[in-house]
Amino acid sequence: MTRKGTLRRLSLLTLAGILLFSLISAASVPVAAAAGNTYYVDSSLGSDSASGTSEAAAWKTLAKVNSVTFTPGDRILLKAGGVWNNQYLDLKGSGSEGNPITVDRYGTGSKPLIDFGNTAVNGEGFGVRLRNVSYWEISNLEITSGQQATDIRRSGVLVTGEGTGAGDFRHIYIRNLDIHDIFGTDRRTGGINFHARGANTAPESTWDGVLIENNNVINVADTGIQTMTDAFFNSSWVHKFDAFRNVVIRGNVVEKIHRDGILVRAGVSPLIEYNKTKSIGEACDVNTAVVSYLDNIAVVAAQWAYYTTGAVFQYNEASDTRMLDGDGQPWDFDIEVHDSIYQYNYSYNNEGGTLLVMNNTNNNIFRYNISQDDLDGNGAFHLVNGGGDLHIYNNIIYRSGTQNRALTHASNTGMAYFRNNIFYNAASGQYTNSTRMTYDHNSFYGLNSSVPNDPHKMVGNPGFVAPGTAAGRESADGYKLALSSPLINAGAVVADNGGQDYFGNTLYNGVPDIGVFEYQGAVPQPEILFQDDFEDGNYSGWTTSGGTWTVDDDGTKALSQTGSSDEALAYSGEASWRDYTYSARIKLLNAFANAGLLFRYADANNYYMFRLNDAGDKAELFKKTAGALTMVGSAGVAVTPGQWTELKVKVNGNTVTASAGGAQLIQWTDTAVQPAGGKIGFRMHSSTARFDDVKVTEIFN
Repeated sequence: MTRKGTLRRLSLLTLAGILLFSLISAASVPVAAAAGNTYYVDSSLGSDSASGTSEAAAWKTLAKVNSVTFTPGDRILLKAGGVWNNQYLDLKGSGSEGNPITVDRYGTGSKPLIDFGNTAVNGEGFGVRLRNVSYWEISNLEITSGQQATDIRRSGVLVTGEGTGAGDFRHIYIRNLDIHDIFGTDRRTGGINFHARGANTAPESTWDGVLIENNNVINVADTGIQTMTDAFFNSSWVHKFDAFRNVVIRGNVVEKIHRDGILVRAGVSPLIEYNKTKSIGEACDVNTAVVSYLDNIAVVAAQWAYYTTGAVFQYNEASDTRMLDGDGQPWDFDIEVHDSIYQYNYSYNNEGGTLLVMNNTNNNIFRYNISQDDLDGNGAFHLVNGGGDLHIYNNIIYRSGTQNRALTHASNTGMAYFRNNIFYNAASGQYTNSTRMTYDHNSFYGLNSSVPNDPHKMVGNPGFVAPGTAAGRESADGYKLALSSPLINAGAVVADNGGQDYFGNTLYNGVPDIGVFEYQGAVPQPEILFQDDFEDGNYSGWTTSGGTWTVDDDGTKALSQTGSSDEALAYSGEASWRDYTYSARIKLLNAFANAGLLFRYADANNYYMFRLNDAGDKAELFKKTAGALTMVGSAGVAVTPGQWTELKVKVNGNTVTASAGGAQLIQWTDTAVQPAGGKIGFRMHSSTARFDDVKVTEIFN
């Protein structure tokens, strides 16, 4: 691929993002006092016999650079627009605290291009290698090797600790590189690779202070960006969990990678943020020499960790990850990942679903993330057996395609806690119920034939501004809640929630909202149209038909109906009411009783009703038209005579939403002619019941 072709692939948005990240990073890094020498390298006009210490006396080749052992504060500057074919940088020497050695460009024009072709050292090719060194900063280069017939290991940037020089290394910064068209032959090759290598007898290497920032890694085999240690294979090594400390991987674009996008192994509290991965697990534009290896790849993921504690993945975007024979998710708490977080991330069109959780994991958190039309090779949440506790809250799972796998899974160990999530399921697929998982205050919309055992679930349209319209992480405003959303102030409090929502708003604005958006404006208080608690000892203003009606003491005063034969009803309010929320507490007084709320009551032959039915433990929604009573919806619910339960209905236009005990159970849209009237009331048949705390409020649209 030519430089011109590669640069053309970078959108103006991407370039603007890289510039922004560069400015932020530059502002955050202290400027060290000048030290060391500056060396210039000019591929066109330089000479290796020159001193290299001025532009007029620049060196020519990278071999000359490789022959020098540099010291703290030295700078190696490659001329902008220069091209070094069949050459590589194999850098020597170490900087010091406050005086790193830097590689950068000088002059104006395109980034210096290192095309290392088919070159290799001990059978391994690379554009830049840092071997057993500390305090280096590599910036503003383009690196490629192009199509090669020879099948060897290749990496754009290779940072290793190995052999007799291995040890504890510090401060390696890799920034603003364009790395593309590099094809290696195993999982330890690709774009930017950190690798602690060695046999059992070799010293063990670790790194402290790794920054990989604002790089573009495109069309690479095998892995885009990774950290790795051979401690996984050497029994005498001890740094399986902490070979890499203070790692930041930020603002990188990783695209068209044959295997994994960004993979952090053996890390302590790494920060992975503002990265964008696309087409991970995709067959690269590669020559036939390595096709046999590449075709054997079975599982990939976009951005994930392995043997790591305290990782934070945030503000990332992942799309078009392939499933191959398994996995295929954008996010993955893999083996031995503990106390780690995915938050404020956006994913779409990933073949394996949204999140994979592997065995030997524990106490991980997945919160305030948006999944838009991730496919369902493994379901939205795939929890394999052997995993530990997992907290999944305030996320959005949006499906509008042909997905049909289960949205949730359970492990056979640990617990999965689903709270305050929105499942907008316009496709298919069911939910898993298990003793190893709990649901609380989640919203379910779409296919609801097997809604989970959530005692405070909301069933129905969540009231998004414009769902399904996000084109990227920063264009997800369509997933904010409209003012009329029933999910505002409907969530559960979560401790240690991160302090902000997906959009950066402070948590909480009063009572928590469900989903990724915490509504920030003042929520208007609806006007109370009608209210009666019967504490005045009478039911003045109510009209009754059938039954025996009295006001009785039940801790507080309540309206009772004690005639047990035929239909009994009471109604009140205004015939002009149409759109409102109506709630009341109800207590059934005999076994197999039924009783409930009347709304949009026009007359005894035309109304809606939402009732509890002890015969079968059901909540049932009816419509009566011209004297014909028809059930239009039902849901299972525990009904206990002698126990108070709050019933609530919201009638808005042609949609009815019904709740019992604080859990939304039914949402139904009436496609027939709607009653013009709107009083409220109570009804039962061959039953006795008691009612209290009646309240009718207006609805905001």
